Amino acid sequence: MADGPPQSFAAILDDLCLSPVGRGQRYTNTELAQIVSSLGGDITDGYISHLRNGHRDNPTLQTIEHLAAALQVCPAVFVGGRRERLGDEQPRQSFPAKLRRLFHAVHPPGRGPYTPEEAAKTISGEGKYGSISSSYIRELLSPPHGSLPNPRLKHLLGLASHFGLADDNGPQAAYFLDDDLAARIDTELDDYLALRNAGVIEFVTRMAEQAPQWTPQMRRQAVDAFMQAIESGDSTTWAFPLKKDGAQ
Repeated sequence: MADGPPQSFAAILDDLCLSPVGRGQRYTNTELAQIVSSLGGDITDGYISHLRNGHRDNPTLQTIEHLAAALQVCPAVFVGGRRERLGDEQPRQSFPAKLRRLFHAVHPPGRGPYTPEEAAKTISGEGKYGSISSSYIRELLSPPHGSLPNPRLKHLLGLASHFGLADDNGPQAAYFLDDDLAARIDTELDDYLALRNAGVIEFVTRMAEQAPQWTPQMRRQAVDAFMQAIESGDSTTWAFPLKKDGAQ
């Protein structure tokens, strides 16, 4: 993602219409609406105008998906992600699995996964991305049989923020819209889970909490204990609190 403040949805959509991929002629709102319709979508030229002008700024995932298909770009481009389209992008189909993955993997050490109630309270309490209910999060995690989830843009941004999918420019909601990126992040999550299950994350967290009060000798002791446990594969030797200098 480029440095500087993130572009708005309106600015990105307008730029894609003015400088479309694979053609020299600009898209009019009417023409883009007709292309969406030919691909099985239903977006009016009036709504596209509102989106481009910023009068509407919270489209659904389905709307993002249809606009991306018509403009021949990856849906993630609308949240600052990849522009080029790689085959068949299916963000709505993969959304529940990605969200379940985050709930399973991303939570502080020493506790279980966040509940939908906790996530809803955090997102709604911050207010930056609107409100979301715990019942709706449960529906996104496990949609009714035969249906596809259709969260709005602010839901995507709020969930990305809650689970720490962010950089200096804000939430990285591209995880939900780019299967290639999601696969790479999931690989990192696998590594993180392996470390957490081995006790490494909790050890390092507790070590960081205590380190300001340690002497240099105690810091060296902590590093030695950490390396010994890693090499032996035995996390039971990671004891806290560490003994004071000279203590038996």
